[in-house]
Amino acid sequence: MKFYYLIVSLLFSYLISSQNITDKNQKIVDSLITVVDTYSDQYEKIKTLTSTAGRMRYSPITRRLINKAIAISEKQQNDKLLANSYYSLGNYFFFNSQVDSAEIFIDKSLGYVNDQTMPFLRATNLMTKSGLTRKKGNIPQALAIMLQAKQAIDRIDTTTLNNDQIRKYKGENLVLNNSLANYYNQMEDVDKAIEYYDKAYNSAISLDSKANAGIILTNKGDLLLDQGKHNEALELFIQGKNLKEESKIPYHFLMSSYLNIGNAQAKLQLFDSAAFNLTKAHKFYVDNGPDEKIVLAKNFLGNLKLATENYNEAITLCEDAKALAIKIKDLEFISKSCKCLSTAYRNLGNYKNALENYELYSQTSDSLLNENNIKKQTQQEMQYEFSKTQELNAIELEAKESESKLYSYLAGLGLLLASVLGFFFFKNRKQNLKLAKQQKLLEATIDEKNVLLKETHHRVKNSFQIVSSLLYLQSESVADKEAKIAIKEAENRVRSMVLVHQKLYNKDELVGINTEDYFSDLVKDIFESHQFKSDPIAYELDIEPLVLDIETITPLGLILNELIINTLKHAFNDTTNKGKIKVNFAKKEDQLELEVIDNGKGFEGEIKSTSFGISLMNALSKKLKATLNYTSELRKGTEAKLVVKKFNLL
Repeated sequence: MKFYYLIVSLLFSYLISSQNITDKNQKIVDSLITVVDTYSDQYEKIKTLTSTAGRMRYSPITRRLINKAIAISEKQQNDKLLANSYYSLGNYFFFNSQVDSAEIFIDKSLGYVNDQTMPFLRATNLMTKSGLTRKKGNIPQALAIMLQAKQAIDRIDTTTLNNDQIRKYKGENLVLNNSLANYYNQMEDVDKAIEYYDKAYNSAISLDSKANAGIILTNKGDLLLDQGKHNEALELFIQGKNLKEESKIPYHFLMSSYLNIGNAQAKLQLFDSAAFNLTKAHKFYVDNGPDEKIVLAKNFLGNLKLATENYNEAITLCEDAKALAIKIKDLEFISKSCKCLSTAYRNLGNYKNALENYELYSQTSDSLLNENNIKKQTQQEMQYEFSKTQELNAIELEAKESESKLYSYLAGLGLLLASVLGFFFFKNRKQNLKLAKQQKLLEATIDEKNVLLKETHHRVKNSFQIVSSLLYLQSESVADKEAKIAIKEAENRVRSMVLVHQKLYNKDELVGINTEDYFSDLVKDIFESHQFKSDPIAYELDIEPLVLDIETITPLGLILNELIINTLKHAFNDTTNKGKIKVNFAKKEDQLELEVIDNGKGFEGEIKSTSFGISLMNALSKKLKATLNYTSELRKGTEAKLVVKKFNLL
């Protein structure tokens, strides 16, 4: 068998050096199909065929290798052979952007495996299925599937593994942690993302896998780039590129570093350097694929053209990216392309096309959970270096096996005695490991539930945000002053509800809102959008920090919004000096009290309840079983006081 491995390795090395890539790959496939027919071990046949297809990046010519593996497996009717062959075919379709076909064969492979018989293969199948789900735009579901893969790995009893299997176990955890970090990054859970990036990086260093360490640093750089830490991100991108180069990683993996570095340089307004790196990456991917990288390169280059005000070039690049993204059915790339196009068309005065692309961008962003420009490495890239190291170590491990057998016989008597002494220690250790794994499973389950709840809040927030944005766009095209004011008021009401769900999404507390944070942000937002005078109205806040549920905080926010806007509209005029509004909120005995006090011109008589704003406050007050009263004196100001008797304090 070693002789056959040597033949395959020599053929592979010789053919790699030939000039014509297509002819080279054809010769590799022809030679390998002939060689594997001489193998006596059926599993070695399947392993050789499928691993070679993976090393060749599942190019179209590798379909012959996979078909050969499937034919052997179906003839033998062996679960292990079938599971590996169908997994390879699923990856082939995945790499070639045939998402539906890929899902069919990944599911077929999963039908032959479970956590007891083939835990590693089950985990890798779930990782690929997670990637397919992400391509369809369902990030929370993709994360849930990736957590299932981690559960499958965590259930493995590491005390029963040999050295080769332990290394594989660490490698799978490396890939899982990086993938989980990417998903949490995409869902804007920065702390979780950093936690898993650090775990993945430490695993890569312990395995001496510089290529994987470089990829992880690159992904962490993406996170810092999204946080506005452009210099730190660029430094990580360069470190990642250097690690990849040290590992002699194939050129197509290294090219993704040029994309990241160019994107960071564009953010830092280093436009010449950015143009060099992005153009280099763009040319390579247009010539060599895959489609996902072509779309990403066109998007990054298009955004560079936006930043340098070359709007027509930006439109050409992003229209190409959008068409290709629609072709491969990738919502994330459709969203990025539409965002670029909306901005470019708006700057050229083509508002019709700008609005069309903005609406499509909003819809796809809602499905994706966020609109950040995040580029993530695929789990197949992460597995490349680990799989390569496994193969390089295979011969050395086999050579050591005979030697270890001799020593095991000589040590048998001593081990027998040691095993009696170590029995109780081992039993206790195994129990501790079992408890630790159960704790990990519980944590993973809780993470999954929190992800789904966060998704709900984010989708509601995005829906409100779309409505708010559309109202803003509509107000820009309306000439009538009264209509413009009415639309602006509606937009403010929506924004007060957006803020509620934004707070729930961004905080660890998923069911309650801190009144101090919420009211402070809401009042600041209202004043920033309504102050147009050279001498703006001042405001003062005295807010008791309480945590209220969404059923209480939402109507409170809407009422506060109406009270402040009414005060800004009616309490002050051009002759008013040093206008000021004070907002007080506190819990007194068994009720909540909200006060809005101004030093404006005041009024006499009763408040008319004919306006929509007053009617809305009265309706919301009834919901809270609250009373809303006004005290006013001419030229001294007005005090509005809301007393709430029905509320849920958390």
